[in-house]
Order: sequence, then C-alpha cells, then structure tokens
Amino acid sequence: MLNKTIIILFVIAVTLSNFNAFAQKTTIWLVRHAEKLTTDPTDKNPELSAVGLERAADLAKTLQKEKITTIYTTHYRRTIATALPLATALQLTPVIYNAKDLNVIAIKALQENKGKTALIVGHSNTLIPIIKALNCEVPFEELSDEDYDMLFKVVIDEHGNRKLTISKYGKAHHAHPKTKGTTMMSN
Repeated sequence: MLNKTIIILFVIAVTLSNFNAFAQKTTIWLVRHAEKLTTDPTDKNPELSAVGLERAADLAKTLQKEKITTIYTTHYRRTIATALPLATALQLTPVIYNAKDLNVIAIKALQENKGKTALIVGHSNTLIPIIKALNCEVPFEELSDEDYDMLFKVVIDEHGNRKLTISKYGKAHHAHPKTKGTTMMSN
C-alpha cells in the first residue's frame, strides 16, 4: 500500500512539474552594446570606453537577478565587453551570433530558451530588427548613435502572446526620451 501511494505521489509530482514547465514564460532581454571608444574613426572593432565599461557594470547589476541562462553577443569586442560583467557574475560563456542574419538569432534564442530567460547584446542597427523578428511591435524604427541606455524586454507567454517593455538603465544617454516604461503587446 505504501509503495502504491509513493508511486501515485511521484506520478502527480512529475505531471505537475511538466505542466509548470509548459506554463512558463520565455523572456528575452535585448540591449545595445555600451559606449565604445571613438578615438580612431577607422577602427571597426573598438573596445568600450571608460563610460562604456561603467555601463556594462550597470547592466550586470540591473540583470543579475533575472535568472538569465544564456547570453548572446556578436563577435565584436564592444558587445562581448558589454556582456562580460554579467556573464562573469552568472558564470556563463556568451554565445556568438552572426549579426548579418538577425532572424536566425531571434529563432535560436526562442528555441533554446523556451521557459527560460536570455540576453541578446547587439548594435544600434540590429536590435529593432531582432525585436521585430521576435514578432513584437516597436514604437520607433531605429536607434540612434546616442541610444545607449535602453533595455528591451520581450516576454512570450505560454499562448505565444508577446509583450515588449522598454526601460532605461545606467546613466542617461539616449535620443528617444518617451520610452521609459513603454509597454507594447503583440499576438
């Protein structure tokens, strides 16, 4: 009788844990790399500036409790350096993605992180296309060279409904002043 009760409880526990896994939300955070050195205009792969290093540390502080399990960056030093403080704190190795095929990284992030949380570090000309590839509407078409403090959060619920929230982090440095707390819903 005791063995039968244990088996029944085990089956119920497994069923409930699987149900919970299906009901979880997938969260994809997206951020542009932090401020880069601009002393050499011919340098196509600059490091972060001192201000950028500070912003990267601010990003780590902002996201350290978000249960991020995967971090994606391009191969550029500025995106890797932006992700590094958070990756180090979470003991994660960033996954490099190709910035030329943005639909692929959106699909990959969704497939590999179902029910989990991931971060994509990109560029001013790649973040909006990635967000659109995640099937979210965005209140503007592009980021400017001055948009360094924006943090995008895409949450996909168990029904596929998407919610985009835009917030700021670190020291103010942006061109889109009306984005603080912006939330957009997509189906």
